[in-house]
Amino acid sequence: QRNKYNPMTSMISKYKRVKITWFDICSSDEAWTHQSEILNHDVATCADVGYIYKKTKTKLWLFTSYSEDEDGLSVGGVTCFPMGCIKKIEVLK
Repeated sequence: QRNKYNPMTSMISKYKRVKITWFDICSSDEAWTHQSEILNHDVATCADVGYIYKKTKTKLWLFTSYSEDEDGLSVGGVTCFPMGCIKKIEVLK
């Protein structure tokens, strides 16, 4: 027997909506780089907005879109971040 779907009681409310600022690697596009140019390459600062599915000491799973119906919650845009690359997590309203 299925649970009666009620669109007024959202399943998404149990997940925090956040903006994650994180560091991404940067690789050279050049075949050859002079050693004097090496330190000009730096990490990129990136941001994602979504919902935290789960967070552990080493990883954070984020999803960015969702659909709710009588079958439950389905999510899209799932990303698993290593905690070491996350600079900041801001909880959004």
